[in-house]
Amino acid sequence: RLFLRPSRTVTEGLKGGLYDSTNLPPHFAAAMKESPVVVCGPRIGGIPELAEAGFCIYDLQRLHDEFAVGGPSEEEPCAVLEIDFFRADKIINLGDDKKIGDLALRAVSAALGFPDLPSDTIIDLSIIRAKNAVSHFCVGSASCSPGVELTESLYICGDWIDRKGHASWSTEKAVVTGRQAVQKLSAQFGLECDADIIEVEEDTEYLAALRK
Repeated sequence: RLFLRPSRTVTEGLKGGLYDSTNLPPHFAAAMKESPVVVCGPRIGGIPELAEAGFCIYDLQRLHDEFAVGGPSEEEPCAVLEIDFFRADKIINLGDDKKIGDLALRAVSAALGFPDLPSDTIIDLSIIRAKNAVSHFCVGSASCSPGVELTESLYICGDWIDRKGHASWSTEKAVVTGRQAVQKLSAQFGLECDADIIEVEEDTEYLAALRK
């Protein structure tokens, strides 16, 4: 998590989050206008440590109450980015948190298509390392995945749950199956539930063939 010097200009009217404003540099904010989340694959910007590592960028000012523009942290305003790397063995072994912070800032700049921001843009940071924390699935393993309702009155969720209920993956899958579990639990106990799910489009003919 990177805490960055705030831009002199607050960018407003952004889409997709709980809040529509950010203290990120205006060109960064414009690049993330449609969503506070950017998903990036490997080999971004020719950075050696990203040869296999993908990552997600989150603008926390648009997602978290505590960081929102005009929120509790307004006395010391700053832009807040969270960068979640995966398959990041080369990054996790960097012993110096500052090196990881600088690398994360370079990765964000490269992903959004802009020159690197100066390293002193970072005024604070928080690094969490989780080794071997990414799920790896063997071909055909989906057939062994359980459904959301494991047994009567026992509901489960996660990225390893049967995809027949909703064809999503990874973090999205964990969120979707969590909402599905809430729906089933609410139905069982006659509770009101506001956990609608946006259904994904059906697989194309070619993708359906590859899944067989």
